[in-house]
Amino acid sequence: MSEKLILASCTCDVILYVDHLPLTCQDVKVKKRETKIGGCGYHVAKACEQSLLACPCGTGMYGEFVKQALLQEDLSFYCPQVLEENGVCFCLIEPNGERTFMANHGAEYHFSPDILEDLPETEWVYVSGIDLEEKQNHCIIEYLKDKKRNVFFSPGPRVDQISSVLEEMLTLHPVLHMNKEECEAWTGQEFKKGMEMLWQKTRKLVIVTDAARGSYAYDHKLVYVPAQPVRSENVTGAGDTHAGSCLDGLSQNLDLETMLERANQKAKEKITKKEGVR
Repeated sequence: MSEKLILASCTCDVILYVDHLPLTCQDVKVKKRETKIGGCGYHVAKACEQSLLACPCGTGMYGEFVKQALLQEDLSFYCPQVLEENGVCFCLIEPNGERTFMANHGAEYHFSPDILEDLPETEWVYVSGIDLEEKQNHCIIEYLKDKKRNVFFSPGPRVDQISSVLEEMLTLHPVLHMNKEECEAWTGQEFKKGMEMLWQKTRKLVIVTDAARGSYAYDHKLVYVPAQPVRSENVTGAGDTHAGSCLDGLSQNLDLETMLERANQKAKEKITKKEGVR
């Protein structure tokens, strides 16, 4: 297996368990509060063996929390200290495990050419669309163009806000990973048609998750692997975990069915744990 570079944020997540999401002007009692390390980069790296997590780490209480938490993890990471303050993500968790995020982006979302130039050569690079929302992170796209490596790209939930970025990313011919709703929002098509449409543009594998129903992969033909039914405790991080496992499988040259089966299992393990990571 070759080392994979994970270029994505690592955050401090403040997790609030509630009976329901509050309405305007409504008071809601928090049943339980936790503070955990999270972020797309963190969860992808945890699910992807022999990977290097790379993201900036800033100042303040949240930056210090991330630094100390990473030191306790069995992960390879490169998180250079920067002067900007780290942000935080507040995660509201409902009884059915569904999550709602309120994210304050800080240093952890702000890459620079100086950070990127010190990174090692790897066969694969993972990138998240959430990070590419930040204008200064266009340096990541330039880095990918220069390095000519295999790109694994998760566009994320706010595809409507990064349309120009998405078009530029497609020119890099990445493997794509997203959920059903993201695929339909991006392509304006039913997701299976959307997968084929994206494949026509990249000629690379397109992976789509469909919550409890399982996951799909399209590369010349459609492959579907159902998921086992489970009761979710917290679905936070499920998509990132699935993506990280798929990237790991691709680096091992697994067939698509085996890759999806293993990724479905990893995501299942994530959502059935009582933990608040993103």
